[in-house]
Amino acid sequence: MKRGFTMIELIFVIVILGILAAVAIPRLAATRDDATAASLKTDIG
Repeated sequence: MKRGFTMIELIFVIVILGILAAVAIPRLAATRDDATAASLKTDIG
């Protein structure tokens, strides 16, 4: 029995990771913007 992954399996995993990253990155950016706004609001008083 051969050990390792086929090219199709590797491409499939890379595509799934890309989709997850495309969903996660905008959410993280929005969270960072919210944190910055809250920090500025706290600093102003």
